[in-house]
Amino acid sequence: MDILNQLTNEIEKLSVGEKRNITAQELFLSRNDFQSISAYLTREAEKGHFSISKHSEPTSLTVIKH
Repeated sequence: MDILNQLTNEIEKLSVGEKRNITAQELFLSRNDFQSISAYLTREAEKGHFSISKHSEPTSLTVIKH
């Protein structure tokens, strides 16, 4: 999926401590598609290179690079 590759590359380019907000609206995704991407990023965050901060809005999250 091209969006996953794009997000992964953007996260890799972040400096340590830098944050990146990601929203369904900016990616032009439905709520369900965004939730799938959120689940994928949450699993990737378990590797320890970044963490995920989920917002009260289910179509928005923040990635923090470690």
